[in-house]
Amino acid sequence: MWVSLLVCVWGVAGGARGEGGAAGRRAGATYHNQFAVHVPAGAHHADDIAARLGYVNHGQIGSLKGYYLLEHHTISKRSAEPSHEHHRLLNEEPQVRWVQQQRERRRVKRDYSYDGALWSQLSRRLPAHRTHHRALASSPFFPDPLFKEQWYLNGGAKDGLDMNVAPAWQKGYTGKGVVVSILDDGIQTNHPDLAQNYDPNASTDINGNDEDPMPQDNGDNKHGTRCAGEVAGVAFNQYCGVGIAYNASIGGVRMLDGVVNDAVEARALGLNPDHIDIYSASWGPEDDGKTVDGPGPLARRAFIYGVTSGRRGKGSIFVWASGNGGRHTDSCNCDGYTNSIFTLSISSATQGGYKPWYLEECSSTLATTYSSGTPGHDKSVATVDMDGRLRPDHICTVEHTGTSASAPLAAGICALALEANPELTWRDLQYLVVMTSRSDPLEKESGWVVNGVKRKVSHKFGYGLMDASQMVSLAEQWVNVPSQHICKSQEINEDKQIDPSFGYTLNAHMDVNGCSGTVNEVRFLEHVQCKISLRFFPRGNLKILLTSPMGTTSTLLFERPRDVVSANFDDWPFLSVHYWGERAEGRWNLQVINGGNRHVNQPGILKKWQLIFYGTAIDPVRSRTKKPVQPTFAFPTTADGYVGIGDSYYNTDQFSSYQNFPSLFAAGSDPEKSVVALDGQNIPLPQGHSVLADSNDRKVQHDCDPECDGQGCYGKGPNQCIACKHYRLDDACVSRCPPRCFANQGGVCWPCHESCETCVGAGQDSCLTCAPAHMLVADLAVCLQQCPDGYWEDTEASTCRPCAAHCATCSESADMCTSCEHHLVLHGGTCLASCPPSYYETDDYSCAKCHVTCDTCEGSGEAQCVTCHPSTYSLEGRCVPTCPSGYYADKKRKECMKCGNGCATCTSAFCLTCEPSYELNKKGKCVLIGSEHCAANEFSDTGRCRKCHSNCETCFGETDKQCLTCPSPMLLEDNECLSECKRGFYAEAGRCARCVHGCSTCASRLNCTACAGSLRLQSGACRTSCADGYYADRGTCAKCYLSCRTCSGPRRDQCASCPSGWRLAAGECHPECPQVTLEIY
Repeated sequence: MWVSLLVCVWGVAGGARGEGGAAGRRAGATYHNQFAVHVPAGAHHADDIAARLGYVNHGQIGSLKGYYLLEHHTISKRSAEPSHEHHRLLNEEPQVRWVQQQRERRRVKRDYSYDGALWSQLSRRLPAHRTHHRALASSPFFPDPLFKEQWYLNGGAKDGLDMNVAPAWQKGYTGKGVVVSILDDGIQTNHPDLAQNYDPNASTDINGNDEDPMPQDNGDNKHGTRCAGEVAGVAFNQYCGVGIAYNASIGGVRMLDGVVNDAVEARALGLNPDHIDIYSASWGPEDDGKTVDGPGPLARRAFIYGVTSGRRGKGSIFVWASGNGGRHTDSCNCDGYTNSIFTLSISSATQGGYKPWYLEECSSTLATTYSSGTPGHDKSVATVDMDGRLRPDHICTVEHTGTSASAPLAAGICALALEANPELTWRDLQYLVVMTSRSDPLEKESGWVVNGVKRKVSHKFGYGLMDASQMVSLAEQWVNVPSQHICKSQEINEDKQIDPSFGYTLNAHMDVNGCSGTVNEVRFLEHVQCKISLRFFPRGNLKILLTSPMGTTSTLLFERPRDVVSANFDDWPFLSVHYWGERAEGRWNLQVINGGNRHVNQPGILKKWQLIFYGTAIDPVRSRTKKPVQPTFAFPTTADGYVGIGDSYYNTDQFSSYQNFPSLFAAGSDPEKSVVALDGQNIPLPQGHSVLADSNDRKVQHDCDPECDGQGCYGKGPNQCIACKHYRLDDACVSRCPPRCFANQGGVCWPCHESCETCVGAGQDSCLTCAPAHMLVADLAVCLQQCPDGYWEDTEASTCRPCAAHCATCSESADMCTSCEHHLVLHGGTCLASCPPSYYETDDYSCAKCHVTCDTCEGSGEAQCVTCHPSTYSLEGRCVPTCPSGYYADKKRKECMKCGNGCATCTSAFCLTCEPSYELNKKGKCVLIGSEHCAANEFSDTGRCRKCHSNCETCFGETDKQCLTCPSPMLLEDNECLSECKRGFYAEAGRCARCVHGCSTCASRLNCTACAGSLRLQSGACRTSCADGYYADRGTCAKCYLSCRTCSGPRRDQCASCPSGWRLAAGECHPECPQVTLEIY
């Protein structure tokens, strides 16, 4: 038994934004016409709400009970702005506890394509591998034609290494009874090397909204099929190669071949969690070296539900590709999927045992499998291929690449371990990976360290190359780990300055006791998260290190040179698995280093940091002493039609007793239920009867204990009953089950999950009330020791309640936001699309008050105004009541404009008075004294007349930048005569006038054509946000349909709210409600 104490496993989904600037971030968000709603009352109420408000209910979102996906066909399917009105109406429904409009999430597959010519040039510069390949005696061990190309299975890596799968096969483990689903672009269900193992119950098509995951046959949707072949390609046939778990059931989810949003991810992650054992995902946010992104609120809930309730309480297994951003020096710790305690994050090694060019280094990587390297130099992965016409020369490939190919190999090995021990939990699998992965095949690469428990670990490869043989051997003997505890340190929120000088190191430390003496005590570490909020520009300059009390230093973040437009990490939980097995107690040291090459203009700030320790209070590693149960089949001596392989091919005897028999293993969807545990001891059946004593031919008596039923007993006492009147507890009959137990259908008292005080079943999701020191997560019906992110703690009810949809985190109530989803800004505890008037958006995505002199602004300073109050004028970013000497007030522009050269006071066209040493000429210009006696194209210099530059008509000096007027058609701009105005100026009356403050380009005073910074263009003016009647569209404000007050797009059916007295119906505004609608108040 174990309990998951989940808290802070993810930071704010947008806690560290990948886009730069507020306007850029919001402009990048694309909203859909789908809304996720939480209706705890059930589907009937959700259907009723959908019908009344004009939605279609697409049903429950994956495994999330009470969460439904509603779609409104009159809302634009893609819009740059959220639909506030529809959100409001849904939120006002009494049965709706939470609502979230879906927005697009950019997700990419983790393989790669390459330029053949480029790579062929590179490969010619590299020495060829001199790998020793063991020669075949006659035919391959498997007859499958590409098995000989599966070098990572048959000793074809450098020095004869591979994933050591053969001994696991030799033991008879082939994945039988284990179900794996590939979350990707679909799988080809009729592929001849997959069809025998295909499982429709592990498959669906989210993109096409049906149950068939068959990909589009357009050449771009091979990815999922290739991954499926690595896991469960059928063995002993004439197609392609073999899967690692070649008798596992394989399914696929088609989710990447279309628009991806939070609901799509949650549906995929929560598909049939009591049937699917392993979910394999080879995708994630963009690996571009500047994105920081993770799962949204629905996907986060799906992960939590999976590990707490999936596999009937043992926890779903999520295997994830760590990322292909190596060429962009990306870090997989900036990917919220691989940077999660719930996923086995898998990296790649080349055939030669080196780091491939695409590998991302980070501290969350758990282990490694082989994959592709440099094309033309290292081999790639051989597997099945997608081809709709099933052409024999197109259904296989030897070119599967990247960490995309590594994760399915790991999933296959995990399937073998689950076959060896079906009782393994999600945490058990992670322990097995940590304890059995091998560093020695990869130690040619630098960067290995020995942690505090003498285990080698690397930022490139985690704990090393996975070993299938060692995994299944340890799984056979494994005893489930104890309950997971979470210990949170205090949050240190003292602002500390990060100096901008290159190489500067900010040092901070924290002394912790591992929550000693509490229910959260952690003495043996698993995962450690360092939750950090900081501001530093550019963010990519930073390197962050964390050192444990036992001296292990883990790099939480490497420098990312491409991350140059963002400055913040907001509560981002950097994960490290490098401290596995160490103690938590002692001093932890944090270092934040300005290690990048980009110039830094101003200091940064470490705002706050906190450590979260996951682990156990007692030693988690225990093994069985009794002989494990072996597979229930025996291998035949020889398979008809197949020839064995000689020892000359394999230099060990690992295959010597493994014989081929292609028809012996048929992939099944459901493992058989066993009544014998792995230690050989009997366990009660779930529907067992309350029959107690074994007769052994003893005489039946009828003077029995009151708890015996009418069948009698064999002696005195409640443990001698033939059967129980009420309930059975161990070997005795009882009148009722004790606390923390429930009665099954056979009347047997079984223990509740240890997180439950009372329950209706054994699972973690069957609690009625929670055990002491636990909180009920209301919408997931599980008890946890602390509330996860996205929930607030209702202490009176001992309940974790979900935050409102627009909040990423909240406190005290659902609507009291403390941080926002990444497209919103925080203002007064509420998340808004943009800041209200007289406020500006700060670097940490909240709204702050402008200076009192500003009407709108870009910062708090007096010189950061964008527009001014009606009675004041703009002057170099400030708002002033009167213009100073040397300027005149342009009432149309509402700006102080500089007078011409030598003018002390002026109008827009003429000087009125001149500065000393200047005099007013006949044209109203101030010229040097004495210039009136010179020719028109001359100026006075110490009593002598000198020629102006040839570009000038009149001047006050001899250079081309000292003109007063210009000959036609030249234009005067800042005392220089030009043929056309420079950027930021426009032509007016023979001169170049500067564009209005906030415009970067313009055609006239009233017609800006592009805006500076984060301002938005609306009707020729640059604004901090669009006015009512307009919607944002790629940095400009476009007009709504004339009947809309606010809108999400230009059509008449895209209104979000209506003018006073008008009514909204199906996205349109009407003076009265149409007869077919019902007016709602």
